[in-house]
Amino acid sequence: MTVHPLRLVVLTRNLDAGRFGTAVTRWFAREVERADEFKLDLIDLSVVPLTELPGRIEDADAVMIVTAEYNHAYPGDVKTAIDAVRRPWYAKPVGFVVYGGRSGGLRAAEQLRLVFGELHAVTIRDSLGFREEDFTEGEPADPTTTAAAAALLRQLAWWARSLRDARANQPYPG
Repeated sequence: MTVHPLRLVVLTRNLDAGRFGTAVTRWFAREVERADEFKLDLIDLSVVPLTELPGRIEDADAVMIVTAEYNHAYPGDVKTAIDAVRRPWYAKPVGFVVYGGRSGGLRAAEQLRLVFGELHAVTIRDSLGFREEDFTEGEPADPTTTAAAAALLRQLAWWARSLRDARANQPYPG
């Protein structure tokens, strides 16, 4: 039996050079590429038109949102992108890599969980959160971070396979 790689969208806001979010996204994309289970589809919201998002999310088996925390929440352009998709989120696993401030972006992840619950998506309990001082030269300073990313990706793969099979056997009734 051939196991096809899971299609994973990593959705981020902006990959301009020199930004902390770019370092986090690039590092996480490398972690995804090391995981044989996934085929990466990296979407930079600053260059990909919103009209392309529904199709790419529909084709994905799972999604990871990489975003900053601003004012105890996540940025408005991320909300606009989420709302532009709607139905393709149904019965899709979604995880979070967040960054910013003292909380390391965790308040953004908590608010995103509420939004995705309304969209019938399944959010992964664990997430990765970073402050700028957690990174050195584009890599996490804490050596256990790679293991945490691998564990998160294993959880995401489990949900992605389970929900992909469930959607294939019976359409989601949402």
